[in-house]
Order: sequence, then structure tokens, then C-alpha cells
Amino acid sequence: MDLPLRPAVPHRCFNHPDRPALAICVDCKKPLCQGCSTLWEGIHCCVDCLAKRRAAAGVRGGGLRLALLTLATLALLVGATLLRTWIGTVLAEAF
Repeated sequence: MDLPLRPAVPHRCFNHPDRPALAICVDCKKPLCQGCSTLWEGIHCCVDCLAKRRAAAGVRGGGLRLALLTLATLALLVGATLLRTWIGTVLAEAF
């Protein structure tokens, strides 16, 4: 029974030729040593590709965060207005 061959990791880091490569960046396919590889969301990335992924993740989530923040602010303003109205009514009836 023949086992499928796994692709071999190149023996040397792209940035540090004196260090052995332990991973390959999933985006640019550069061989990376332990110091150059960052595990992000379960995959190995180099510094440059990780920066691109983080920037893309920040851009995608920015609109949703802004919408949620706006809705929360409006809810607090409406709640404060209702509370002020209720307190004013209670105080007007008391005096």
C-alpha cells in the first residue's frame, strides 16, 4: 500500500537562510522558520501576508462595528429621553 507523498517543506527559511524552514506561508508560499511564521486562524503566514490579512479583516468588520455603535448610541439617547420624561412627570405630580 503506497502512502500519498506530502509536499516537502524547503529546508531553509526565506528570510534566514541559516535557519531550517518549519512552515510555508499559505499566501506567498515562502518557506518560513519558527521565528518568521505566525499562526493566524490556524494557518501559517509571513509578516507581509499577515499584515494584508489583518487589514482586510479590519476593513470588512469596520462597517458593521460602526452600525452597531450607532444603534447603541441611538438606543441610549432614546432611553435617556424616556427616563427624563418619566422623571419630569413623576416630579410634576408630586408637587
